[in-house]
Amino acid sequence: MQTNIRLRAYQPADAAQVVALINANAEQTIGAPQAVVDAAGNVRLARYVPPSSQKVVALNQQAQPVGYAYFVSREQGIVNEMCGAVHPAYWGNGIGALLVEWALQQALAATHHAPAGIKTVLQTFLFERQAAAQRLFQARGFQQVREWAHYVIDLQAHRGPPQPATDLQIEEMDLEQDWDMVGPVLDLAFMEHWGAIILPPDPPMPSAQADPDDQSADVRALVEDSSYSNSAGFCFMARAGHTVVGGILCNAKLVERSDSGRIGSLFVHPAYQRRGIGRALMQTAFAAFWQHGLRRVILDTDAQSFAQSPLFYTSLGMRQYRREWVYERTIRSGREIRRLEA
Repeated sequence: MQTNIRLRAYQPADAAQVVALINANAEQTIGAPQAVVDAAGNVRLARYVPPSSQKVVALNQQAQPVGYAYFVSREQGIVNEMCGAVHPAYWGNGIGALLVEWALQQALAATHHAPAGIKTVLQTFLFERQAAAQRLFQARGFQQVREWAHYVIDLQAHRGPPQPATDLQIEEMDLEQDWDMVGPVLDLAFMEHWGAIILPPDPPMPSAQADPDDQSADVRALVEDSSYSNSAGFCFMARAGHTVVGGILCNAKLVERSDSGRIGSLFVHPAYQRRGIGRALMQTAFAAFWQHGLRRVILDTDAQSFAQSPLFYTSLGMRQYRREWVYERTIRSGREIRRLEA
């Protein structure tokens, strides 16, 4: 057990060292980098984390970051999320346990803002190969609750992308102007997914802030590099007349690999599902990646999806190449308001 490790709030100057320790950890477990320093100077992870999230670093005796974790409170404090990494040179020294305990304390604080009587949880995401991390979380009361399947397709091996249907009205999204039309459809579609929460509108929960004297509160830390988000030319919407009935949001710049594109969200209005709209949107996205020279396309999905999405993606020629699990610990007992069963 390491006795000379201390935690402090993340500071923007830590970015390069934090990325180095995250990727050293990832190369030993996942086999692929999981972080970069983005154009805004922030740590950008393969999993999207809001810039306003709380972040902490574990420092060794030389005051160098050897561990890192973030915490995000979502859904009015009902579902909270944390993930972290420890440099391999410091594995087995209890740093991971310190980071988990820090996140548990943040989740307890966030629970004070959650609606009374509602169950609150803390989640983390672990890949199949992260066996030591799985044991760490299990020892602290976390249980595996869900599996995410990661899919890939090599468009070159398929001799090009399949041609999208021509009888559907699909057009490229204007990422600045079309959200008012597309956003409500996305929300409706994902109400059918595992874990969906429907709550009446409440005043926004105050974001957890770092100590005002801490440099991590610098406004620069809230500036976001959007180049890793939805990419212009790779996002499309489907219409029925003048009504938007579905869409697909894709990324052409990834943390993990530079030769791949990623399908981030595929959604169809519940009233228009089972009509081939999702398939046509996928084929349109494949064609866009092909035209821009990207032959490898990835996505991840709930392996136990109510919509049977794994069957849908394999029918398009995609194959599963990696598994990821959601681990969860109850922070406050109460009424479960998430949709957890079909």
